[in-house]
Amino acid sequence: MEQALSTGNSVYDPDMGAGNGGRNMTALAGFLSLKTIGGKNNTFSSAPKETYPDTTNVAGKIVQLDLKGIIDWTDLALEELEKVYEECLEANWDGYGAMPISRETYSKSRKLLRMMPSSLPMPDISAEPGGEITFEWYKEKYSVFVISVGGNNLIIYAGLFGKSNKIHGTEYFADELPEIIRHCIRRLFP
Repeated sequence: MEQALSTGNSVYDPDMGAGNGGRNMTALAGFLSLKTIGGKNNTFSSAPKETYPDTTNVAGKIVQLDLKGIIDWTDLALEELEKVYEECLEANWDGYGAMPISRETYSKSRKLLRMMPSSLPMPDISAEPGGEITFEWYKEKYSVFVISVGGNNLIIYAGLFGKSNKIHGTEYFADELPEIIRHCIRRLFP
């Protein structure tokens, strides 16, 4: 089922750029601000994110957690990536003809996660119908940064940093995290 979404002046088509690994990221940036798509909540909308308590139960006692320091979330993110990969191994995993995630895409995504400094917040991890894996950093409405990783050594990114401040592009990804990616995430979480 092909579907095009109107975002004002641009249309986001999930199959745009199919075959060459590219996407129209300007349209994706507009698409990120939609609240609903086909009657379903858009995961990029202004829905509040989960919050976590600052206390926990340890050996039957409630203790205060010091959450101000840096938490290394790498293992947790790698587990989440593994779940996404396993759920999207088969063609049509979304019921709308989605392509499976390849082993190469999964490997590139693992490599990228291992390169992320633990001082950056952990991204939300999901799959795209084109067979890419997406990492999203969400702060609030109009403050979101998304990257898409395929097996082709390219990172496609789009970000909103306020209502009219948008960025999008493509970066080559080999042995280190591109500086623009790190910079954009830091714009959300200085």
